[in-house]
Amino acid sequence: MKKYIIVMLTTTLLSTLFADTVLMRGQRPASALDSMPRNDVADTLEIEQNTEAFSQYVEPMSGYEQLQNDDIYNSKFFEPWGMIEMDLTEREKTWQFKYSKEKTYRRSGRRIPKKWFSYQIKNSNFSRYNSVAQPAITIRHTDLKLYPSKLEIFYNPKRTGEGFPFDYNQNSAIYINTPIFVSHYSNDKKWVYVKSAFAFGWIKNSDMAFVSSDFQQQFQNDKYAITVTDNLNLMEDGVKVSLVKMGSIFPMDKITNEYLYAGKDSNGYATIKRFSPSDINLIARKPIKFNAFNVAHISNQLVGEPYGWGGKLQARDCSALTRDFFAPFGIYLPRNSSQQAKESSGSYLSLSGLNEKEKQDTILSSAKPFRTLLYVPGHIMLYLGQRDGQPVMLHNYWGARLKSGKKRVMGRAIISTTKIGDERRDTKKDSMLSQTLKGVVN
Repeated sequence: MKKYIIVMLTTTLLSTLFADTVLMRGQRPASALDSMPRNDVADTLEIEQNTEAFSQYVEPMSGYEQLQNDDIYNSKFFEPWGMIEMDLTEREKTWQFKYSKEKTYRRSGRRIPKKWFSYQIKNSNFSRYNSVAQPAITIRHTDLKLYPSKLEIFYNPKRTGEGFPFDYNQNSAIYINTPIFVSHYSNDKKWVYVKSAFAFGWIKNSDMAFVSSDFQQQFQNDKYAITVTDNLNLMEDGVKVSLVKMGSIFPMDKITNEYLYAGKDSNGYATIKRFSPSDINLIARKPIKFNAFNVAHISNQLVGEPYGWGGKLQARDCSALTRDFFAPFGIYLPRNSSQQAKESSGSYLSLSGLNEKEKQDTILSSAKPFRTLLYVPGHIMLYLGQRDGQPVMLHNYWGARLKSGKKRVMGRAIISTTKIGDERRDTKKDSMLSQTLKGVVN
């Protein structure tokens, strides 16, 4: 019997090792994000940057509730494939043109000339809006831009809270295998204007493929897996196809249980491809159980990740952190912090008008570990529990405001209380989260 098991295991491992396409452990490519300041305060030094101390208090979610949530998630995820045309207002399509009238800069500090914006507005080709009107899919991790260009847009880098990494051309990141709807091409044909379930903008034409009805039927099969390990590499014949972030979705073949991903043929249409994981712990059937072990496993991989505005350079900002934390559990969140607070399926409890003590008491009495979001305009956090009577949360945080108007930059995902930097004389106390929090989302 032992010999039989060993033979079976060896055969399985060999078939995985020599498969044409393998999902394997990797890492986010090193970038300028890794050179950003990573300052500490008492919270980050005294609170262990590990969520396991809080996960023991999590209340497991029932299987019924998870399946209900997961049905909503899947419906939202594939929503672009049900579109006939893109239905944006003129303001939604063109609000980004405002930057052409403002003083903007490159990362180097050099001003962006008006002629660059004139070209990009023309290249946006909105006179051809909805001229393509076809469903498609991303074939690799891609950036969603406001203009059909990879070039960055910054406000004055000398101003606090501006400059790198706050690139205003970076709208979001879209993961591999994500359904999208294509409106039209840029004039130079290098970009396509698309809408996903959570955001719209420009992606590279080379990063997507159109989908046929046959492809959609095979792909949208109600049996989905999701990556539960961050920063994986999808390798095809030894060549990297894409970085794969935690929270990326892959359908499973209903007969063979192989994982499916989209390739692209010579006509620009998606083809079904298959891969095997190098490790069974990289990907799991969605949704995974919402329990103490799993919430710690997922959340701890997010701790310490550099702050990536709009998913810049394949990292996460505050709302991407919360979105990707909940995704493996089949819970769908919109993209930005205000939408997550006001438009998600959770109930919103306003903290407006309350003093610091009242806000703290309301949070501690109503928030649920690893289920509740805490909201302040422009920022969203995952509630973990309490420490010494103080609410504690996980969040990707840029920095604490100082009396000088500058910030003590954290530049990463941290575990903290709502009083970050309270021990420092130079911290602006009325700007601390304990003072500015506006809502609790359960």
